[in-house]
Formats: sequence, structure tokens, C-alpha cells
Amino acid sequence: MNYSQINLEKSVGWKILNLLKIKDAFYIPRWFMITEKEDINEDIYTDYMNIVWTEYYICRSSMSNEDSMKLSYAGLFESIEWRISEKLLHNDILDVFQSVENDFLDEYEIKITWKVLEKRKMNVLIQEFIIWEVSWVYFSNFNNGRLIEYIKWCNQFLVDGVVKANKLFLSKNYTIIEHKKNIQYKYIWENLDIYIYEKENNSLTLEWEGLLISELSRLQTFYDFEIDVEWTISKWKLYILQVRPITAL
Repeated sequence: MNYSQINLEKSVGWKILNLLKIKDAFYIPRWFMITEKEDINEDIYTDYMNIVWTEYYICRSSMSNEDSMKLSYAGLFESIEWRISEKLLHNDILDVFQSVENDFLDEYEIKITWKVLEKRKMNVLIQEFIIWEVSWVYFSNFNNGRLIEYIKWCNQFLVDGVVKANKLFLSKNYTIIEHKKNIQYKYIWENLDIYIYEKENNSLTLEWEGLLISELSRLQTFYDFEIDVEWTISKWKLYILQVRPITAL
């Protein structure tokens, strides 16, 4: 696909467009996209493996207006993580396509734009699933400063309420105001060999703390809006998983 000759916003959506801006400057997951439901066929898993080269995948929406400056659609579409089965991919793609029929979309669009948008172009993004060691989120605008939240190993523990994230509160010029470290359940981590973490206090080493702040500062220079970022560290590399504008809703 020649990205210089197509309207990226309408053809692939902002979710992948925001990542394409940084593809030559940061590590991002390998990916491919299905733009039409009719393109799903029995060879789809083979096509995926030829491009992405790993069995683990995440299947998510990339609708034309999703993750744009005005509309986030956060939580309104299907997103399926950490899959490995060839048999599941076909149905996962269909589930994401069908989530555009969500009954709450009209209500959401009216709340933000005062009208229902005439056309919704759903695309399905299939990404390499990065097996993380440290991950979570970054907000470039938080209480007149910036915020990094992170957790070791599996952020599903965070979603499930088993642990709480560590928090790095930063000033606008990226100096550390406070590093709030949360004690996490030891049994989860006892067999993990993760050298970017301080073993005693369960937080990033000073070296990785500084590197993360520096790289997120550099990331901001690629965008002319405040950013909400999903990131992960895996095998000594910082991956940028998603970049979205910070919106009210």
C-alpha cells in the first residue's frame, strides 16, 4: 500500500495513522489491516503470519474517526488481546467489524458533535502482541504536569485490581515531582527475571526511569497535540503501542 497516495484518515483511521508518524523513530508492533469485511478468507492467518511472524496477536478497531482530535470512542468497540489460535482469528476479526453496530455510538456522537455522523468506516487492525516486562500509560497533560503510570509484567493484574500502578508525576519540563511507588503482591513476581526493575522496591531502575522520561519527551515532538500513550518495555526495547489525543471523552 502506498501511503503517500491515499487518504490515510479515511482509509485506515487515526489509530494506525498516529503510529505511522513514528514508525521510523520508535519501535512499534508489526501489524496489518483489513479494511473490508469481504477481505476475510481462509488464508487470513497465513497472511498474518507472513507479515507479523508471531502467533500472539491483538485484534482491535481502527474506525475512521476513532482516536481523532474530537472523538476517541474509548471503550465502544471490541478489542481482543493475547490470542494464539489460528481458528480464533477469523471470528475475532468479524467481532471487531460488527462492533461498529454498537447501540451507544449515536448517543456518543451526538454528545460530542451534536449530530450522528453520516458514515462510519470500520477497519480491523491486527497487531503483534508484545510480551511485556513493564508497561502501562503516559499522559502528557495531567494536573498542569505530566503522568507516567507503570506496572511490572502483566497489566491485567492492574485491570483486575490485584495491584496498583507505580506513578511518576512530572512537571511540564519533564522533571520528577514525585515517584509514588505501590507495594505489589510478591508472589506474582517471585520467579520473574527482570533486570530493569529494582528488586527491593519494585520500581524502575534510575537508568530506565530516565530513559523512559527522555523517550516520551521525544515522542511528544512528533505530535501537535497532547498525547495519551500506551507503551511497554520488552527485551530491553521501548515499544509504543498506541498514541491518542487527550480528549475530554
